[in-house]
Amino acid sequence: MLPNSRTFYQYLGVHALLIGIFPFYIPVYAWKQGFSVGDVSLFISLAGLGFCLGLWIWDRLRLKINLSALIGISLILEILLLFNVHILEMDRPVLLTLGVTYGVYNSFFWTTQRALFFDLIDLESSGRRYGNFQIFVGVLLQAGILIGGFLLEKTNFIYLLWVSAVIALIGFFVVTRTKPRYPKTLSLHKSLKLKEVFNFKDQENSKFIFVVDGFFLYAESFFWLITLFLLAQESFSKLGVMVLSLAAIFGVLFYLLKNVIDRLGRKRVYTLAVGLYVLSWVLRAVAHDRLSLEILYLFLVVITFCTSFFRLAMNKRFYDLAKLTLSHDYLVLKSYYSQISIALVFGVFGFTTYQLPGSETLLVPIYWTAAVFALTYFLYGARRATT
Repeated sequence: MLPNSRTFYQYLGVHALLIGIFPFYIPVYAWKQGFSVGDVSLFISLAGLGFCLGLWIWDRLRLKINLSALIGISLILEILLLFNVHILEMDRPVLLTLGVTYGVYNSFFWTTQRALFFDLIDLESSGRRYGNFQIFVGVLLQAGILIGGFLLEKTNFIYLLWVSAVIALIGFFVVTRTKPRYPKTLSLHKSLKLKEVFNFKDQENSKFIFVVDGFFLYAESFFWLITLFLLAQESFSKLGVMVLSLAAIFGVLFYLLKNVIDRLGRKRVYTLAVGLYVLSWVLRAVAHDRLSLEILYLFLVVITFCTSFFRLAMNKRFYDLAKLTLSHDYLVLKSYYSQISIALVFGVFGFTTYQLPGSETLLVPIYWTAAVFALTYFLYGARRATT
């Protein structure tokens, strides 16, 4: 086992469980409180700004503190997010404030996780290792989703807060008890200056894809989750069971796929993955509760599999290009460009739609738009992907 492999999986496992218990439910929790698609879009926009702020701090703080401290900060930020939800009344200004908090928390977790993962892979194993950790995350995430759905449906929010705090505390001691070494990815590279961020360009269309990917990250995790919540009759526990059953069905296929992705032609796999990703957005646009239960469930399984397959292929290409080009800087640049686009795109959309009645009708046009723009992923890294 690689030196930081155990630390990576323990850290990932604790966060996956915590994400499932509440952050996973944030879009539908806001929806249940009466907020519209436009309000949720404004939340996402502020999350993008919060992420950029947190990333700027993270990129400087990582040079001054050790890995255990970085892990501790990410766990504290997650519990602070839940604490803020508990003590504040959910009106629009509070929702937007929580968006910034959510973004800062996300920046510390995802950037630390990417750095740890990047330290463990090479060009021959990136797909298999990413698949392994996706399956590992999936199991613990589903456990958290079931726990969170039950607590939100049957208890007061304070119980969810206490359960999360106890898991975070225990998790911190489990992950850091062996005093994990600092990854080279974090220690060998200077902090990026804003000038370097804005001047970045390459021949792989990376900047454009990073900008586009920002929209898709939240369309997948927020808007699609609201659709699933509506299909589950706005029940947290039913949503949790639905997501768990979908994960179980596609998990077997995904396990088989991740073991062969590194041996298949990179160009062929990536092209197929993008095509299936486009299909997933078309199916999202036509899925509704008037379909027969069997057809609807088949749609959901196919959507889940196509999205997961695409993210596997997309992340393999992303980490491979990082290994071949700018290393750690490439990881940070993706976050900056994705999150800046999130702040701008969702900010404009939110301001123009937050007062519209029946905002759930906006979801179908969003999915058709996503199906068209998903075609742009064919441009990513095409110059290097010759086989």
